[in-house]
Parts: sequence; structure tokens; C-alpha cells
Amino acid sequence: MNAVAVIARVEARGISRRRWFVILLALGAAVIIAGAGLAATRNGLAASDTMRSWTAAVYLVGGLLVAATLGASTVNRDADGGWVGMQVTTGTPRATVTLSRIAGRVIALVAVFVIWIVIAAICSLAIGQGGDWPLFVHGLAMLENMVLVLVAGALCSVALGPVASAIVAIFFYVSCLSLVNLMAASNDGAIGSAWSGLIKGFYVLFPRAITSPMLSEMQARGAAGVAGAQLEINGNIVIVPASSWLTVLWTLLWCAVIAFAAGVSFRRRAIS
Repeated sequence: MNAVAVIARVEARGISRRRWFVILLALGAAVIIAGAGLAATRNGLAASDTMRSWTAAVYLVGGLLVAATLGASTVNRDADGGWVGMQVTTGTPRATVTLSRIAGRVIALVAVFVIWIVIAAICSLAIGQGGDWPLFVHGLAMLENMVLVLVAGALCSVALGPVASAIVAIFFYVSCLSLVNLMAASNDGAIGSAWSGLIKGFYVLFPRAITSPMLSEMQARGAAGVAGAQLEINGNIVIVPASSWLTVLWTLLWCAVIAFAAGVSFRRRAIS
């Protein structure tokens, strides 16, 4: 087994045993189940909206907590404590060590979302909503968003402490989300033409938060709750469209670029 697989496996296994990780996973599952219980007391669209909004809130809030924490602790603490130094002394290049550690943390993040998505599907079936394909797609969209948060935190962890790295990573995601909202507002004519060119330039260049068809539809109706408040700019309700496949691929590419940048940056960091 090569060094990348060994380090990634050790990272994923170690993280799965950490108390904060298990607690966040369990809390997210509990909130999804509670949402399903509340949805079961309602009928029709109200039941569907309740199940989806509660689950989407877990994917957003819980996902941010898990992803930011995983990314923000990729390098700093273990580098200062000597663990990363031990991995480097095996002869594995620093960049490879960093990318392997990121891979292990991505695996842990994927595991969290897989568990939440499966629980949501079971709950949807239990309350008569079927497997709820739109909710499943939304889970995948949010997983990609959280991978973006994780790699941004990993890049920051090369130079910053865990708390600062987590804050920057979350702010980065909020910026990507705001960019998508501003582009939607520009397309709807809710923003003056003087700003439209600048917004479009940023939108073309930088990564974009992924919006699922489910979230787009619920946000337009003001039913998304915590996951996506109805967007109103200059007194106009703005419809944020679902992300295209091009946006999905573009953001995935940015995730790879940021992860690579973290690996390259770590080559110049002092380790214990």
C-alpha cells in the first residue's frame, strides 16, 4: 500500500474516533429524525417542506461545523506537535503528506454526509414521502460545498491556527454563496448595470456555491428555512437558479486547486 493510502486511512480512522466528530454526527442524525417526526404530523406540501428544511439545515449548519473543523486542523496542530514531522521523515514529500491528510479528512466528511443522507432517505420513506430524490441530490450538492470549505480551511491551516482557519474557511464559503446570489440578482435586473460587469467577472473567475434544484424551488417560496432564506434585493424577490453541471465541475476544479495549493504551501512551513 502506498504512502498516500496509508496516511489517508490513518487520518480518516483517527478522526472517526474523536469525540467532537461523533457528537456532531449524532446531533445531525437526531435533528433529521426530529424533523421527520414533525413532518409526520403534517400533510401534503407542509410535510415535505418540513422534512426537507430540517434536513437541509443539518447539511448546512452541521456540514459547516464538521468541514471547517476538519480543514482547520489539517496541518497546524499536528505540525507543531510533531506528528506531521514523523510522517515526513518516512521519506514522503511534504506536499504528498498534506494532500494525503486532506484526502483522509475528505473521506471522513463524505462518511458523515453518507450517513445523514441515508438516515434522511429512511425517514422520508417512513413518513410516506418516498425516497425523496430531490433531497438526495441536495445532499450531494451540499457535500461538494463542504469539501470546498474543508480544503479552504486546510490551506489556511498551513499558516494560521485552527480557530482562525475555520473562520476564514466559513467566510470563504459565505463569499462564494454571496457571489451566486449577486449573479442571480444581476440576471434578474435587481442590481444596477454599473455593478453587473464586475459581478459577472468575479462569477466567471472564482468558485461558486452549489445550489440544488430543491433548494432553489424552496427558497423561491420562502420555505427553505435556515438552509436558504428568501433572497430580496432592492425590494425584489430574486430567484436563485439551480447550479448547472458546468458550475459543479468548476467548483470541483477549484477544490482540487486549493488542495494542491495547500500541499505546495506546506513545503515552506517549519515543523517540529
